[in-house]
Amino acid sequence: MTDNRTLWYVGAAGMIRSIGFGATWPFIAIFFNSILHVQIYVVGIIFALLAVCGTVFQIFGGYLSDFRGRRFTLLLGSSSGIAIYAGIILILVHGAAVLPLIVLFILTSLSGSLLFPSFNALVVDVTSPEDRMRAYSIFRILSNSGWAIGPIAGSFLFDHGIVWIFSLVLFTLVVQLLIIIFLIKDRRIRSQSARAGLRAHFSELIVFDRMLMIFSVGTFLLMILTSQFSVTLPTYAVARTHVLSDQLGYIYAINGLVVVLGQFPSTVAVRRLKDESVVMLGAAFYMLGFFLIAFSYSLLQLMGDMVLITIGENLTSPGMNSMVSKLAPEDRVGRYMAFNGIANSAGRAMGPTAGSILLFIFAFDGIKVWSSLDMFGLMSILIMAYLLISGKRRGWKGARASTATFRR
Repeated sequence: MTDNRTLWYVGAAGMIRSIGFGATWPFIAIFFNSILHVQIYVVGIIFALLAVCGTVFQIFGGYLSDFRGRRFTLLLGSSSGIAIYAGIILILVHGAAVLPLIVLFILTSLSGSLLFPSFNALVVDVTSPEDRMRAYSIFRILSNSGWAIGPIAGSFLFDHGIVWIFSLVLFTLVVQLLIIIFLIKDRRIRSQSARAGLRAHFSELIVFDRMLMIFSVGTFLLMILTSQFSVTLPTYAVARTHVLSDQLGYIYAINGLVVVLGQFPSTVAVRRLKDESVVMLGAAFYMLGFFLIAFSYSLLQLMGDMVLITIGENLTSPGMNSMVSKLAPEDRVGRYMAFNGIANSAGRAMGPTAGSILLFIFAFDGIKVWSSLDMFGLMSILIMAYLLISGKRRGWKGARASTATFRR
């Protein structure tokens, strides 16, 4: 069964957030590199540190989600984001000191690391395993619909100053907080072990599940490729194509539009496939979309590439969440989501650094840069293929079946 109201409230909170972050994401790397004159490889390091901090915070975000409840963790995540972005705006208004801006930008990872394990866990709380893929698709459509609005708003605001973009983020976080306060409630009873208190051993914070670990290695490699979305793609587009900085928002708006229009068709098209196969197919679309960037020289061509990249996202994101949710025991869903989130954050940490270094080494040679990055996607596909074949040999019906055989 599905608690439709909670699912829609959670999706609405994610949608409001994505409007603000969709406005910032295409322009952050350009802002640091072109306006603050930070070297591109340093920009890559900044985004790497952003993801590393997110990895650390997700350990506690997942545990807090199970221990204190989803709503408490969501409130903490929204409130911390409001405080951090208010600090960024104050710095921009009073002279844009580079180092404090970098530090606060890295700390913005705290907000998302607290929010996303609880968002994903709430979807699990209000759905049955049979409904879960569909529920995650609904959640993604809602939470990503803001990406169809945010990047275009960012393109308009960028010409008026980056401070207005960050102000939009702050406003959306305030609205998100209000939605959480008045509409979202916890829909599960905390486990006895969670109520016992925070005096947990290390094993209570970090999960040890063999299948989850192997799967997370595959998603880690895939995230290295997908994270080129944040630094490498906008930097390459401005440097090697005829796209202007204030046009980047239109490329990223396509991402949100294809999520809204294409998520359900993508889910229906692969409904008979196992989760591992869905993730493999999505990785292949990612690889194709990023590789074609090497042959794209106009805004329309890059928008077409983004369509393929987003099809990959539509396939991999619900598939990954669905598989993790089916591996997790009922009282450890938040921690399982956080564990996979840690692996994914580590991939996102490595990705911008790898991409910016390759841009530097290959002097923005598109074919060399994007084909090298596609190797991470290929390795991810091989790991998912191993999981699929291994599961068949052991009589395991993929992530759709019971995981008791494999869990310690």
